[in-house]
Amino acid sequence: MRIFLLLIGLSLSLLSCKKEPQLNDGIHDDLVEMGVAKDSIQKMDTILGKLNKKNTAFLDYYFHNYYELDKEIHDEIKKLKGEQFVYDKDEEYFTLFTKIATQKGDQYLKSLGMTEEEEHFALELYILRLKKKYGPTIDERMRNLN
Repeated sequence: MRIFLLLIGLSLSLLSCKKEPQLNDGIHDDLVEMGVAKDSIQKMDTILGKLNKKNTAFLDYYFHNYYELDKEIHDEIKKLKGEQFVYDKDEEYFTLFTKIATQKGDQYLKSLGMTEEEEHFALELYILRLKKKYGPTIDERMRNLN
């Protein structure tokens, strides 16, 4: 009887240890399928884990960080300085844009618990490996952004 109860307890503990599906598992699986090096996958898994904790899909993070923030900053400068200032896009515009972009980008990364090194690594993996598959999705979102 003890063995039977032990087996039931062991079975239940094994079932409870089963990994729950995560929001970004598909990205991980794609990287494995693409033959990305294990150490790179481990680094990316750390990033994906941080995004999972914030309930943020990798493509949502990527699109917000590289496209939505750009539009927000452009609109903010337009509101502050006027349409002609934005249209001229002189050195002052680019200086202001860079300053605001740095602040907003740092805030966004901090909100996700990510470092700049992780941001650069994720960008590199996206460009080198994931863009071929997910580029059309990002392109469609860009068309809808304006």
